[in-house]
Amino acid sequence: MSSSNRIRAHNSRDTDVERRLWKEIQDKAIEADSLMNRSNENGAQIIHLEERQAQLIKDGNPASAIIDEQLESLYRANLQITKSIEEIVRGREGVNLLERINVLAGLRESSEEQHVSSQSGRGANNAKRKAIRSGGKLISTIEDDTPSPRISLGPASRLGVKERPSRAGSLPGTREVSVKVEEAESVGSSADAAAVSKNVPVNSRSNRLVLKVGEIVFCRHDAKNYDIKKGEPPEGEGILCRVTNVIGEGKQRRYEVQDADNSGDPPPPQRASVNQLIQIPDSGKGLPDLPKGKGVLAQYPDTTTFYKAVVSEAWRGSVKGDVLVKLLFQDDQEVRGVERRFVLTERQ
Repeated sequence: MSSSNRIRAHNSRDTDVERRLWKEIQDKAIEADSLMNRSNENGAQIIHLEERQAQLIKDGNPASAIIDEQLESLYRANLQITKSIEEIVRGREGVNLLERINVLAGLRESSEEQHVSSQSGRGANNAKRKAIRSGGKLISTIEDDTPSPRISLGPASRLGVKERPSRAGSLPGTREVSVKVEEAESVGSSADAAAVSKNVPVNSRSNRLVLKVGEIVFCRHDAKNYDIKKGEPPEGEGILCRVTNVIGEGKQRRYEVQDADNSGDPPPPQRASVNQLIQIPDSGKGLPDLPKGKGVLAQYPDTTTFYKAVVSEAWRGSVKGDVLVKLLFQDDQEVRGVERRFVLTERQ
């Protein structure tokens, strides 16, 4: 799974542009092909009529006026077909087929070049994150030779999409792990999750929260599922996910989760142990106050990745309309506002 960052947003836009261009090219090519078939049929009739006319003259008969009219009509029809094909190829109503083919070829070439040069170290990733905050462009992909399903972040769009600050990151692609949950493990190992768990179903025997399909959770990266020899570790502490499946009951209950990002093609679900998950409340109502200087985990703006941060201004739930928490993220120089429900306080 991967964070919802500017890279994948651009990659998704590139993919959408490529599909749209390919669809337009196909439609115009079908139209041109249909016209060519009509032209070929007319050409066959022209040859037949010209042969008949030539035979009449050869036999000493006057040329047939009817055949001449038919030939003239076919000539005019083919001339009109030729103009129509030229309009399709060179542009009609702002649709230039040749230009679109060139743009599509350029996008595909860029995608292939970025895929070949996608490997980079964690240090390079950190430098690229800082480049984003200073207005630079981030182009990064993460590859892994593990056979398990994972998300690869594709190339940045070449079409001038408006840039915005973001961070990149992903959960490592790991082999499917069957997780046996002990009674002591608990979904929502956060003071914030506990504060809003009153209306959430609880397993009475184990006092463990029970998540349902569709619920939004924070999924922490599991270092045990990451092989440092196979690539760089994921960015941040975890990502925002949606529960897609509940497997088993009681001690055997485990979950499948998927990156909560809605843009582009959805990534494949991944299994997560219960103690990796923290439930995200529906709103910030009822959540505890946050004093200045408190360390938290928070969702970086415009991504689904959570990073460590420090509260730069005290937040009080009693203050009406005070929805955003002012945070200074690790390795960041700018104070950013994050909705309170996406700011998690670790239990001490």
